[in-house]
Amino acid sequence: MRKYFQGNLLVSHVLALILIAACLLLSHWQWERAHYARQAVAVSESIAFEKLSKVRDFLPPSSVGQLTKVSGIWQPESRILFPKRPIDGRKLLVGAQSSAQTESGSWVVDLLKLKDGTSVAVVRGWQSSADSFPSATGLASISGVVQPAEDAPNSVAVVASPLITTKYLLTHASTDIRDGFIVENRVSGSLTQVVPSRQAFTKGGLRTLNVFYTFNWIFFALMILLIWIRIVRDEVSSVN
Repeated sequence: MRKYFQGNLLVSHVLALILIAACLLLSHWQWERAHYARQAVAVSESIAFEKLSKVRDFLPPSSVGQLTKVSGIWQPESRILFPKRPIDGRKLLVGAQSSAQTESGSWVVDLLKLKDGTSVAVVRGWQSSADSFPSATGLASISGVVQPAEDAPNSVAVVASPLITTKYLLTHASTDIRDGFIVENRVSGSLTQVVPSRQAFTKGGLRTLNVFYTFNWIFFALMILLIWIRIVRDEVSSVN
């Protein structure tokens, strides 16, 4: 038995155990992140957007469809128009009976800079192709419904081009962008209120990406175990 705990083997044992334990802990962490549930708050109750979408993190499924409020400063140079979109965002989802092309117009999106320096995209409303809504300036406090980025997993695909994604929004922003966006529920001027594409989740579920990461870390742990066994076997054989 002593031959298994001599020289370099002792170091190999300690290192392997640490690495395997780390992989299993990371696997457990990803499994916990994979499960989500609706927050213990009514969807109709407004929650600060900063609590629903963390900096440099994905929007939790539990935040989708939640009523929110946020304050900041408009970035007038970051106006984005998303053309060929209907007033009812649900028509953009794959499998929707109505065509998204039945209404010729655009979603007007402005970026609101928050006090921490990050920004959030706000769908101000829908405008016909002939309309031109003035650029937003100054301080603002808005309320609306939280929506996930349109390329987010675990949801029915959105048929539109371009999609409202964090990556696309970053190309128009001078700051970091929080994941997800807000559909404003109090429109002004010539705009028409947009109906959000996504509704609130009514039950828990799994994030498939985090499930993949869970088994990925288990795979790494198994690989380390096999390498550990191989090193011990070769070291003992050389001694004999």
